[in-house]
Amino acid sequence: MAHKQPFGIVDVLLIIVIVGLSIGLWYVIWSPGRQLAREEDLKWESRSRMTALRTAQVEYYSAKQTYAANLDSLLMFVQDSLSEQRIDSLFTKLYLTSFSFDSLRHAPKSLLPYAIAVDDTSAMPRYTIIDPDGYGYVSSLTDPDEHNKASWEQ
Repeated sequence: MAHKQPFGIVDVLLIIVIVGLSIGLWYVIWSPGRQLAREEDLKWESRSRMTALRTAQVEYYSAKQTYAANLDSLLMFVQDSLSEQRIDSLFTKLYLTSFSFDSLRHAPKSLLPYAIAVDDTSAMPRYTIIDPDGYGYVSSLTDPDEHNKASWEQ
């Protein structure tokens, strides 16, 4: 009859190594998926902010017949000139966060401000809003077919 060995230190170490490697394997599989999901959320949050900026530019143009050349003047105009009901109807919840004018100033990933450029020298004034993280743009200074269109809507 075989003699059974008692549960030894080597057995405990092997169990710890197996559990540790299992957790490491789980993390290696889970982590990239989580990162991709976060990147996708940031992309759509940024795009919803740019959509709100496009709406603000359209309101600015309706009132002044030109586009705002910088974020500060655009956001101050919308906050000061539009009624609370109009703001609530135009600007709804963003993709991840609740709406606030301060959140429209910068991209959610890098916290860099959105780039706004205006060309009011042509027959029809044009503007563009570009995401500093590369998630797209709104409108175009050169292509009339892209006026007020977002790159992800085409």
